[in-house]
Amino acid sequence: MIFPEWTNSNIIFYSILVIGAIVTAPAIYYGNGLLKYSKFRTDSGIPTRLGMFILYFSPIVALYFSARDYLENASLIQWIVIASIGLHFTKRVLESLFLHKYSGPTGLSTTISIAFFYSFASFFIGYLNRNPLHSIDVLFMLGFVFYIVGNIGNFVHHKILADLRKDSLAYVIPKGGLFKYVVCPHYLFEVFTWLGIFLFSRHLGALLVLGMIIAYLCARSLVTLKWYREKFADFPKQVRAMIPFVF
Repeated sequence: MIFPEWTNSNIIFYSILVIGAIVTAPAIYYGNGLLKYSKFRTDSGIPTRLGMFILYFSPIVALYFSARDYLENASLIQWIVIASIGLHFTKRVLESLFLHKYSGPTGLSTTISIAFFYSFASFFIGYLNRNPLHSIDVLFMLGFVFYIVGNIGNFVHHKILADLRKDSLAYVIPKGGLFKYVVCPHYLFEVFTWLGIFLFSRHLGALLVLGMIIAYLCARSLVTLKWYREKFADFPKQVRAMIPFVF
């Protein structure tokens, strides 16, 4: 693990990140924060495809500005960290533009909030990447496994959801893949992706970003499970939120 220099400003900054990681889940679950898109959208806002593009393209821009000073002389490890973040968000942009099916607008404030968080995460890890790992180790290689499995699994389940809405934009009980066991398998694979990015970076800040993403996705998956159970009387009782048989 690579720790920051514990100056007063860094102590305050990282304390704020820790608090953020702790309060994210209850804020999302009990306050419905950042939930006003997809099935939780409002009746007004901006076109969802535009919102999703903004949401996922802005982190790519942020990553560039965080890394542009050292790109010319970046090491292999630095390039892997940069590429892992950039490729992930590029995938999400392409999915938003060409794969997902949308049935209504998304809240502008929600778009800005999530875009800000992902842009911060992207910029922060890109900035920390100025001080990379000295060498590739076993955990770094394990990061490739999590990253590749995460992105593939995330795409596969996004494709399943899109195919379910080919003939109608109405919501149905998702089937196929890990949807047999959980309502948000794509969130689980998103966590795998960010776990891979953390193992590439190994900074404390990247770990806290991972913690906030896990907290956000866990809370959102619980709210999603609650929504499905309320909407569909025949929703399978054994289906969990995000982790098969566990959560």
